[in-house]
Formats: sequence, C-alpha cells, structure tokens
Amino acid sequence: MKAQQNRQIPNSYTSRITIKSLEGGGKHLFVKSTIAGKKHFMLIDTGCSNTVFDSSAEIFSGIRLHEIKDNGKNFSLNAAIDDVKVGKIKDFAIGKFTVNITRGVFISLDQINSLYESMLGQRIIGILGSDFLKKYKAVIDFGTGNLTLKK
Repeated sequence: MKAQQNRQIPNSYTSRITIKSLEGGGKHLFVKSTIAGKKHFMLIDTGCSNTVFDSSAEIFSGIRLHEIKDNGKNFSLNAAIDDVKVGKIKDFAIGKFTVNITRGVFISLDQINSLYESMLGQRIIGILGSDFLKKYKAVIDFGTGNLTLKK
C-alpha cells in the first residue's frame, strides 16, 4: 500500500492554532490574523454565530463604521449588545488565506479583553465565528493544531 501524501488542496490554506488552557479547565482556541500588515490574535468560537471585531482597537480607527438600524432582531454573544456597527476590512488574512470583509461586525470587546489579559496576558482583535468558519469550509484539526480554510 502506498503511503498517503499530504497534498495541499487548491484554494485551501492551513494555519497553526494555539490552544490555551484557562483556569477551571476550559480550553480556548486562537489563530493569528493579519490586518493592515499587523498580526493579532483572534479567538475561534464555533458557538458564536457572527464573526466580530473589536471596535475599540486602534487598528480600526481609520475604518468608517456605520450603525446597524434596529430591525427587531437581537444581535448577541449570550447577551444583547447595544452598540453594534458594521464596516469593511481590506486584506484580512489568516496565514496566506486573504479575504476582504465587506460587512464586518464591530462591537466593544473591552470586557472580553480584560479577561484574556488577566488570564492569558494577551488581547484579541476579534472572534472568528461560525458564519466565517462555515463560509470558508473550516476544518479544525486538534491533532495537528491546524485550521484549514477553503475559498
């Protein structure tokens, strides 16, 4: 039997993930992203419906943000969030996987970042949610510590 070769699938991109243990036994997944040429950590959260970015991060200060009109639907991360905005992010990258985010969702991640700074010593720029993971056919491989995305 021939050994299987590890072949790169066309339009498929693989990046390393970081798995951090939190006090109390929880494990959180992070991936490095690049925005405006600078690397930042993002939390990977398959239970989060929408990918969100930190509206208070300095890197986004030049992005024109627009408020979402109240359409009767609640946007939430386990709670209602009042100040939700949308904007465009050009050249968002995870490793060599690059996309333009045409309708990025922005909220304040100050409370979440306070927790991560105290527990892990780092901040996150956003949360990679199931919308992004589904759209780009994400595969999270805990054995190899990789995230694979496909266009």
